Amino acid sequence: MLQQDLVISSSHDLRLVGLSIIIAVLASYTALDLAGRVTAARASARIAWLIGGGIVMGIGIWSMHFVAMLAFSLPIPMFYDMWTVVVSILPAIIASLGALFLASRRVLNLWQLLIGGTLMGIGIASMHYIGMYAMRMEATTEYNPPLFMLSVAIAIGASIIALWIAFQLRMQTSTVGWTKLGSAVVMGVAIAGMHYTGMAAAHFKASNLQVFTSSQAITNSLSWLAIGIGVATVVILGFALLTSFVDQRLAASGKLLEQQEVETIRSQQFIEITLGIRRSLNLDDVFNTTVNEIRQALTTDRVIIYRFNSDWSATIIAESVAEGFVKTLGQKINDAFQEDEIEVYKNGRVRATSKISQADLTDYQKNLLESFQIKANLVAPILKNYQLTGLLCAHECLKPRKWQKSEIDLFGQLAIQVGIALEQASLFDELQQAQKVLRLRDRAIAAASNAIFITDSHQSDNPIIFCNPAFETITGYSQEEVLGCNYRFLLGTDTNQTTVEQIRDAMRDSSEYQITVRSYRKDNTPFWYELTVSPVRDAFGRVTNFIGVLSDITLRKQAEEGFRQTKEVLQRQLLELITDVKEATHGDLTVRAKISSGEIGVVADFLNTIIDSFQRIVTQVKTAADSVNVAIGSNSSALQHLADEAITQVNEINHTLEEMDNMSVSIQTVAQGASLATEMIETTSDKAEATAKAMDFTLDTIWNLQQIIVETANRVKCVGETSQNISSLVSLMNQIDIQVNLLAVNTGVEAAWMGGNPIFIKLAEEISQLVTKSAEVTKEISQIFDNIQSQTKEVVKAIEQGTTQMVGGVKVVENAKLNLNQIIDVSREMNSRLELILTETVSQTKTSQTVVSSIKEVAIACERTAESSSIVSSSLQQTQQVALELQDSVGTFKTGEGELLNKAGQA
Repeated sequence: MLQQDLVISSSHDLRLVGLSIIIAVLASYTALDLAGRVTAARASARIAWLIGGGIVMGIGIWSMHFVAMLAFSLPIPMFYDMWTVVVSILPAIIASLGALFLASRRVLNLWQLLIGGTLMGIGIASMHYIGMYAMRMEATTEYNPPLFMLSVAIAIGASIIALWIAFQLRMQTSTVGWTKLGSAVVMGVAIAGMHYTGMAAAHFKASNLQVFTSSQAITNSLSWLAIGIGVATVVILGFALLTSFVDQRLAASGKLLEQQEVETIRSQQFIEITLGIRRSLNLDDVFNTTVNEIRQALTTDRVIIYRFNSDWSATIIAESVAEGFVKTLGQKINDAFQEDEIEVYKNGRVRATSKISQADLTDYQKNLLESFQIKANLVAPILKNYQLTGLLCAHECLKPRKWQKSEIDLFGQLAIQVGIALEQASLFDELQQAQKVLRLRDRAIAAASNAIFITDSHQSDNPIIFCNPAFETITGYSQEEVLGCNYRFLLGTDTNQTTVEQIRDAMRDSSEYQITVRSYRKDNTPFWYELTVSPVRDAFGRVTNFIGVLSDITLRKQAEEGFRQTKEVLQRQLLELITDVKEATHGDLTVRAKISSGEIGVVADFLNTIIDSFQRIVTQVKTAADSVNVAIGSNSSALQHLADEAITQVNEINHTLEEMDNMSVSIQTVAQGASLATEMIETTSDKAEATAKAMDFTLDTIWNLQQIIVETANRVKCVGETSQNISSLVSLMNQIDIQVNLLAVNTGVEAAWMGGNPIFIKLAEEISQLVTKSAEVTKEISQIFDNIQSQTKEVVKAIEQGTTQMVGGVKVVENAKLNLNQIIDVSREMNSRLELILTETVSQTKTSQTVVSSIKEVAIACERTAESSSIVSSSLQQTQQVALELQDSVGTFKTGEGELLNKAGQA
């Protein structure tokens, strides 16, 4: 083996390998943290952070690479060209600067990510292979192309991933986060993987075998250098992280101070606006102050307040707008708020829209906002007693605006204060209304005609603590004399003790009661009053006071006493009146009441008038009853005779009706027979006509058949004549046979003459056979001819006989046709006569029915007459009975005219 072909085996110090991976992870973490610092830094400090971060990150990546290179050892002397090593730092720093620049951008699209990651990967790969080029040894380096390409691909892929991770985590505020730490581990392992893949792609071949030394000695010579570089790199990266941490803390403190300053300003604005809102309880002042103060605090173009109506439409009731913009005060907005939006506002949510053109709105809402020149807006609900009553809106009309959280919070808090102000104003209105009601109640109590007093149940003996002027007027005691006393001071010694006990029991049970009491005024004059006492309870249901209403009923009691005395006098006079007219109830109409003074005297006079009138009526009824009885007795027999005669006439008319019905039935039977006969004659006539038509057809058929038979006979005769030709043909064939037979004999002779020529012999034999067959055929044709002749004669004979019989049948059919025509004429004559009979019968039937109908009507009239006579007779009998009963009833009355009545009864 040539020494140029000797491949040197390499080894790695695993401790330094681990150190290189740690440096890679720490460098990756530092890169992620610096990306965030560059993004968060201000314009002046951003460039410094970008340059410093790129240098630190490049040194970290280069340090990882160089420590990993120092972990690599060969069994030959090896050292590095320091200028080349220093140059290898530059690609790492440049790649780091590009990565930090891209990661700190606001937007990083896909193409920027791919291009930046590719350039960064190429820079890291360049750093690696420049560092390997710095190696000095007596050996040549060769690279495996697939592994070389794989290392470059790993560098580019790791760079793209690292760049994407750095961009995503650039705004993470925490100093140490598990997401950032995990991402740093992934990036560090990827960078280390690229390095060791590139190292695996290199193969070293010794150029001089005498240079081999102990690998342990060579490794020890470079380990301390790797450790020193690693420690320095860790110190540099740690210092960078510490600087980033301190700067982040300072930035956070500055931002916190700014936020606190902004919050302080917002708090002052909130306090000032709230004081301005609360300064007045007038709603118009509250609304105007709100929109003016908020527009100044937010430096916006317009602030308005919507008030919702019952149908969720809204009216703009307050507005503060800058000059040059549309004024919207007083406009009514319909269908601008959807149900889901209303529910969101009911929950107290503030809605901030930075760009109206990009908001998810309906066409109506977009058109409305465009008409108001709105580019961005804030909308906060105004809640009153937890009910959505309106909206507070801020409009930016010149351009879109990104609303800050402090502005949104201030706006929402001010909307809450508006709602509180509305509640406060509402409570103030309610308080004023309550005060008006109290004043009205006080005036009502003072003006009341009933005495009203209030007692304190918490004090001993439940004293009176209030009384109205009516109490002083009714009792005669002044308010100074009443206050502090118990109500019992009004009671006297003769007051019903049961009433007093009832009052005590009701107060002890804290129940409402009403009672009538007799008491004494201050001047000892008695008076009656109706007392109503009701307990007054606090919010917990405990009785705190009693309120009493005292109604003076003295006049009513006096009126009741006078009414009682008057009632007793009237009852006594009424008893006397009843005694005077008591006999009239037993039929004695001669009694009369005594007329006295007063109302009872008027009633007595009225009763006497009634009795007189009733007496005259009873007398007249008696006379009328006697007259009715006499008249009914004389006319009842005549009416009964009339009823009997009417019944007899009805029976006779019914008998006549039965006879008429029988006659009508007979006429109808005759009419039905005539109708059936007519139908039978018409049927017979129709059948005879049909038979005559059939006979005509039969005659036509016979004549046609006779013509056919004649033609057939002629044709048969023609066949006979034709058969004569056949006979001639048979004779001709016999002659032919004779000639042919002669030809056969001549042929045989000719053959014998020619010495027995077989051809002629055969020909003579065939001619002989032909003659024999021809003779047989001629014989058969002769027999057929004879048969045709005999059969033809028979057919002609049969046809002649049939023609003779057909002529006789034609004569019979013509005679039958003549007879049928005579039958048809007779039938038509009978039919016309029967139709005449039927017509007359129908006419008579109708006439008889008309007569029967008239007689039935007469019978019905007679029956009605008989029934009416019976009813009249029965009614007269009932009338006579009623008259007798009436006579008996009025006979019980005593009228003083008994003799006249007796004479009338005898008559």
